[in-house]
Amino acid sequence: MSTPVTSTRPERKPVGEPNASYEMRNYRLHERIGQEELATVYRANHLTLDRPVQVHILRRPDWISSSRFQLAARLAARLSHPNLLPVIDAGHDEKYGDYLVTPQTDGRPLVSMLAEGPLEVMLCLRVVAQVAAALDDLHQQQIFHRDVQPANILVTAQGVAYLANLSLAASPDTPDLSSIDEADYLTPYSAPEQRLAQGEAGAGLDVYSLGAVAYHMLSGQVPPAPGSPLPSLVARDPSLAPADRVLQRMLAVHPEARFPSAGAAASALRQALRSHIDLATTDMEESRWETSAEWLENPLETALGDQLDASFKDYLARSRKRADELHRRDVIRRHLNRWSRDGFFRRRALGQLVQPEQIVSYNIYFYELRTLYESRSAPETQTRPQKPDERPSMQPAPDVWSVEVPTTAAFESVAPKSILLPNSISIVSCTACGGVGQVPCKECNGKGSIEKERKVSNPDNKVKSETLIMPCPTCGISGKCTCPTCQGSGNLAKEQVFTYSRRAKEWQNSDDIEDLPQLAIKKRIESVYSATIDPYAGQWYSVAPLAEMLKNAIKDAGLDTRLLAAELKIRATTITEMDFLLEEKPRRIYLVGFDNELFGDWSLFNPERMALAGLAGFLTLLFMIVLLLAFL
Repeated sequence: MSTPVTSTRPERKPVGEPNASYEMRNYRLHERIGQEELATVYRANHLTLDRPVQVHILRRPDWISSSRFQLAARLAARLSHPNLLPVIDAGHDEKYGDYLVTPQTDGRPLVSMLAEGPLEVMLCLRVVAQVAAALDDLHQQQIFHRDVQPANILVTAQGVAYLANLSLAASPDTPDLSSIDEADYLTPYSAPEQRLAQGEAGAGLDVYSLGAVAYHMLSGQVPPAPGSPLPSLVARDPSLAPADRVLQRMLAVHPEARFPSAGAAASALRQALRSHIDLATTDMEESRWETSAEWLENPLETALGDQLDASFKDYLARSRKRADELHRRDVIRRHLNRWSRDGFFRRRALGQLVQPEQIVSYNIYFYELRTLYESRSAPETQTRPQKPDERPSMQPAPDVWSVEVPTTAAFESVAPKSILLPNSISIVSCTACGGVGQVPCKECNGKGSIEKERKVSNPDNKVKSETLIMPCPTCGISGKCTCPTCQGSGNLAKEQVFTYSRRAKEWQNSDDIEDLPQLAIKKRIESVYSATIDPYAGQWYSVAPLAEMLKNAIKDAGLDTRLLAAELKIRATTITEMDFLLEEKPRRIYLVGFDNELFGDWSLFNPERMALAGLAGFLTLLFMIVLLLAFL
């Protein structure tokens, strides 16, 4: 998978493809929009969800291409980063072979943008920072891209960048790619030491490639071969001269001479081009500290932002507006100074004491899923006496899941109860009575009479016993009783019943807040979305915490239990992080919620005043002790 390059002439459709739209699995393919190294890309729609997507169909049948294609799908599907293009589906079609599906974005391939000339400096900084963030995330998971180039980067009209194509990535489960010819994987953006035959890969490969892409964006020219002198950017703009040193280090021939991480390289490039950041607005005091990091897209916003309702979009707009305000120098300084004045023990004029290095804003999302499970057991046969005029069912019995059951309120649990399966009655002869409806009387053993002894006294006063033959009090004299099994009908009705119940359950998950001020975040949570959803719909699985919660909810069902309904609630808190230097030591503060409540460590407080207060308290305690001893 990589970013599609739009063709300049009509392309011939694959053999067997109709002129009109073609349905492939769950997708309707429309026109071809480009061709990648491994795949042909089509604009498409999901048939059930009517969601616009892009379908990438493998066009090279050799096993190496197939392995690379599957590697790209597996890695992208399990990764979650706002600047990595996600894979939302993949599979095999009997007619077209392997395919994978990515969201439809409004981004343009960076390679087509560079065909028009160099980029604006601010846009270049944003792209570098976002791609660097994606690379650092990959590197933390021991995944190395090894194919960072303009053809694999998408840039939207809003300046959001997406890194794509993990088909050459080095990871613990990467297949053996050593048989690929160098011409098939080396580009002008590849590091000089890159060889797929090597067993090891490192971050230095991607740092070099990122530097080559940055040079192309700033200069408008493809970078020279490794080891060749790097033409200065002064030829384009003298103000770009400070970036020469940064790019030379990123493009160093020896890996150990490069920056240790992509993020460090991006930060150095921002500092080198600080003057351009300050000139981004008419008022230098209101220019952003870190324009490239002014907003970190949450995967929820990237993948589903356009599909959620107005409430979510309103929250997103408000949180972005808040971030824009906090990313201006005078605003953040005023806020820190105001915080300083509101407490006796706080450092004075904190806004003037700190040296900000980076400001990042983003939203944290909390997910709640209400689910309703319905269980229906396999049918069981029960036997009862046949009712008058009852006849056997002539129609076949339906499946238990097609039987209508009593309606209940939404997400209301129902205790187990038995339900008759329609058209399941059959009539059989009673085996207890042989179909005659009567059985021998148990009291008289079918004789119709019983013997009863009584004692009588003779005239000589002797007592003797005599046996009397009497009619049976149970059956009279017939010796027969009504069959208790069929209640005299002679027949039994066999019918099938199943057990039905409902169970409501709630699930919760959230973005990672382990290192954040959790109490402050939860205190400022507000609802941003609430709706009944289809938990099996593919779009929800492009957001990792949401996908994990849905998978657990679905796993809780089983052969006899179905997930009947699901209601998703999303709540959110907006956060701004600021990394800064205070007394030459790195620190971090958090501004949480729309009231911008500030949270940090003890470095934000005035040590002299705290020491003075402690001393005063100690002296007061000492005085009280002396005074107490004086009265004893």
